[in-house]
Order: sequence, then structure tokens, then C-alpha cells
Amino acid sequence: MAEPSVEVFHGSTTGNLIKTYFVATRPAFFTASLLPILTALAYVWRDAGQLDIFLALTILISVACVHAAANVLNDFHDARNGTDGANTGRVFPFSGGSRFIQNGILSEQETQRYGLTLLVAGSLTGLIVLFSSGPLLWGIGLIGALLAYIYSAPPCLACRGLGDITIVICFGLLPVTGTVYAMSGDIDSGSIWMGLGIGCFVAAILWVNSIPDIDADLTAGKRTLPSRLGAGRAAMLHGLWFGAGFILLLLAPLGNAGLLALIGAIPAVLATGAVIKGRMIPAMPLTIVTQALVCVLLALGFVLF
Repeated sequence: MAEPSVEVFHGSTTGNLIKTYFVATRPAFFTASLLPILTALAYVWRDAGQLDIFLALTILISVACVHAAANVLNDFHDARNGTDGANTGRVFPFSGGSRFIQNGILSEQETQRYGLTLLVAGSLTGLIVLFSSGPLLWGIGLIGALLAYIYSAPPCLACRGLGDITIVICFGLLPVTGTVYAMSGDIDSGSIWMGLGIGCFVAAILWVNSIPDIDADLTAGKRTLPSRLGAGRAAMLHGLWFGAGFILLLLAPLGNAGLLALIGAIPAVLATGAVIKGRMIPAMPLTIVTQALVCVLLALGFVLF
């Protein structure tokens, strides 16, 4: 896939300007945040037999805005610290950022303002959910928004080798348990285990996408966990995220839905083999497919069983 250019994203018309700002959020990766929410909604529906549709849509919009903000702010900070500029080994569109700053489509200042605007929009939308739920959700929302910001911004959790565990929390544990709590008023053990399990599959996406970025990260002083391990060892350990995810789902009291999710092991095995052999394409898309398939299978299992 070709990188974005000013010829395509010229912003000279309203329609193109909207397209430019939409694509700058890297929407192809929204499955990492929205599918865990949909899985949690199916989990609640299985037990309650009904859902508050307005509340469910509000949760999805809020999470989408916060995820988009995190992506855009990551581009801004990786441009500031030189990571994306030095990244000659990137595999676009999976690694190396959106390239909107590097290719002259948006300035650093425009990107920063846009990211902060999205974060405010997600937070304000989240207030609707917070006022419709109990006090525990305030803590979940605050932690999620804070981690989304400092993932890339100082003190930069990703730069300190904490990015992967942050992803498990922000894309698994918090959205799943937060959605279950908002919709049902309770958090049970099943939602906790499921959230952690789903988070591991999202962490696998970050992990494999970080491998081609290792040289650029080290040059910029961004000490991610894969950069600390080196490309070879990071590739060998990629499959551990899949293994941890499936184990956590099996430990969760999810019934047949958890067993159905094991079908996701098929693309997981293919992705693991590919990354060990250094074949980042197809390893990267297969890792995304694994996370998406696991979430869809879980949701389907909750509806069917």
C-alpha cells in the first residue's frame, strides 16, 4: 500500500479535508478497540437478554475517539522524538506511523491539536456514560484516558518498555470490564479474565508491528520491550501473547464461547510462524485477523449459547 501524499490528501475541498483527518486517525486499527466493546456487549446481552442501545452506541463513540486520539498523539510524539523520521525499515501501514507529518500533509502542531481535540471529544462523550453508571466507572474512564495520553507523551510508557502491558489494560481489561459495568452495574470474574485475554491479542498486534521499528526506536531513544530484546528474540516471543490470551480465555468462565474462540488459533499459528521466518507480511495482518476473529467468535458464542 502506498503511503499518503499531499496529492491524495490535499484538503482543498470539504470532503477531502474530512477524509484527510479521518485517515490520519488510522481507522484500520479501530477493530483493536471496538471489537472488545462489542464482545462485552454480547456478554451482557447473554445474561440480561437486552441492551440499552443508546448507551452502547455512546460507549463505542467514546472509545473510538479516545483510540483515535491515542493514534494521532502517538504520531505527534514519534515525530517530535525522531522515531518516525528515522524509520527506514517500516512496513506501511502497519508500522512507522501514519506518515502524515513526514509526508507534509499535516504539521506537528496540527497533529497535536487534532489529537487533543479527539481526546476531549472522547472524554466529553464518556461523561454521558459516566453519569448513566456508577462511581466505579469514573475511575475506569480516568485511568483509560490518562494511559492513552502518557502512552506516547512524557513520561512515555512505551519508551520505558511498558507499552505492551499498557495495551493489555487499555484495549482489553478496561474497555471490557468498563462496558460490562456500565451496562449491568457489576463486574464479574468472567469479564475480568476475558478483558485480560482480549488485551493480550491486541498486545500481539503492537508487538509484531514494533519489530520493524526497532532500529528507529533505538536511534530515537525509545526503549520499547521489543527493542530491548532485539528483533530475533522479539520474533520468537511474539507467539507468547497468543498463548497467554487463549489460556486466559480458557480460565474464564465463558462456557462454549471460550471454546469457540479457539478457532482463532489458526491465524495465530500462521502469524507466529511467519514472524519467526521474518515474513512480516503476512505476519502483521494475520495478527490483526487473530484478534478480530477471537472477539467475533466470543461475541457469536455469547449470542448462540
